[in-house]
Amino acid sequence: MDTDPTNPNPNPNRNPDPDSRRIAAVVAATNELVGALTQLGKRVARHVDGLTQDLVRDAGSVARSSQAFAGAARAEWDEVASRSKQAWGRTRTTAGGAPRAARVVAAGLGVVAHARLLRMTALAAGRDRLSADDHRALAARVRELCVELRGGVLKVGQLVSARPDLVGATWAGELAVLQDRVPAIEGAAIVARIEEELGRSILDAFATFDVEPVAAASLAQVHRATLADGRVVAVKVQIPGIDAVIASDIAALRILAGVLGDVLPMDLRTIADELERALTIELDYGAEAAAGTAFQADVAGTGLFAPPVVASHSTARVLTTAFVDGARLTEALNAAGPAERARIVTAMCDGLARQVFRTGRVHADPHPGNFLVTADGRIAVLDFGCTLTLSADERRGYARLLAALAVRDDRTAMAELGSLGFGGKPEALATIAKAITLAMHPGELASDIDWERQGRELVATMMAVAKGADLTIPPSFVLLGRVLGTMAGLVATYKPPIQLHAVIAPHLAFALRTQP
Repeated sequence: MDTDPTNPNPNPNRNPDPDSRRIAAVVAATNELVGALTQLGKRVARHVDGLTQDLVRDAGSVARSSQAFAGAARAEWDEVASRSKQAWGRTRTTAGGAPRAARVVAAGLGVVAHARLLRMTALAAGRDRLSADDHRALAARVRELCVELRGGVLKVGQLVSARPDLVGATWAGELAVLQDRVPAIEGAAIVARIEEELGRSILDAFATFDVEPVAAASLAQVHRATLADGRVVAVKVQIPGIDAVIASDIAALRILAGVLGDVLPMDLRTIADELERALTIELDYGAEAAAGTAFQADVAGTGLFAPPVVASHSTARVLTTAFVDGARLTEALNAAGPAERARIVTAMCDGLARQVFRTGRVHADPHPGNFLVTADGRIAVLDFGCTLTLSADERRGYARLLAALAVRDDRTAMAELGSLGFGGKPEALATIAKAITLAMHPGELASDIDWERQGRELVATMMAVAKGADLTIPPSFVLLGRVLGTMAGLVATYKPPIQLHAVIAPHLAFALRTQP
């Protein structure tokens, strides 16, 4: 059957979601709880902190017995948990989404309890801060909760795992596994969602449909199927009820932001804002289909491609595309010889440079599961729920910035940082910019760089400089920094003998030649 790839949603006049009013009520009710519960959390935290710190200070020689103080702190947090449970019991009847939000907040308070217990144990042992092992234990607990709670909580874990600048290298490393495979949900619920969206039974819509998913993520999962004409397709299905779950999770995250700010090494308010903005786009499969179709045209003739959309089997919550049979990017790279590895990494870097400096449409969810290498060596790019659009001025600005940094023209680089919207002390911006672009100097082979050391130094530099410099970054760099960081990690892992500057230079030249 012929389809129109420019019309990803064949049912534009569908009635609004019958659950929309319920979801709106959930959002309104849970948001009303944010202020009161934030204040409750702050009071509880102050109470326990004061008590446990007094215990540590006044106990003298007994202070070295961390086990004794762990028991005392745990008893206090049992009282906190009891108070929290009672508070939620009084408020949960005000909104259908409160039980979910209560569960998330309770889980967050559990992390707070664990963190403060570790903090008191450290004080009792004569240390004024948590150790790397303490942070690793906390991050592991958060990772387990992300998988258990799924929804927006899992998305938060995926988001911060790609932002070592927000959470530090230890937390980012522990949460990185969330970027990979996620447990699937029951197949019957997925089939029901497809039938509801397409308005026909699964047997009428597809000749065959595999109930076991080929991929599962925080918001959706993908199933293999065949159409009546024999085409093999991938059916991406939004998890039923995920929109209401997301609304509750964001409200819960805002509550926890007032409690966790001095416990966990992350800005939860910023993360909540970024999550809400990103998920509004990511839950719209019509927009995702349009972005994938545009990308397919952008990379025509290169080593990258996007699978075409099957509009007749796509809606706002179901997205059907041609099925791509290929190996995951990391698996393909691990199995390839040196020359093939270099070719694949070069194609990835070239594709990213094309997006940033030529088209301005950037695939901004670059974890390895979204790239497949086919038997003929082409690279399929999947999942366009998160994209970044760069204006012509931004493309030229980033091109001028990189060009200046490559030849160590600090004066021009600082001017371009300001024009792009970076703010803060000039010396701090210059330090970070130089560290980021070390690998792009002409003649520098990616295989000759100690990427592990450079990565550690970069994160340490950014964290140290940011504390006293009041740094601000433009909105465009929030996602772009994530993409660049992931690509740098790919190069760091496989160390291909290529010159990144030579790969990027033609695209820089194109952007610089483009007139305003």
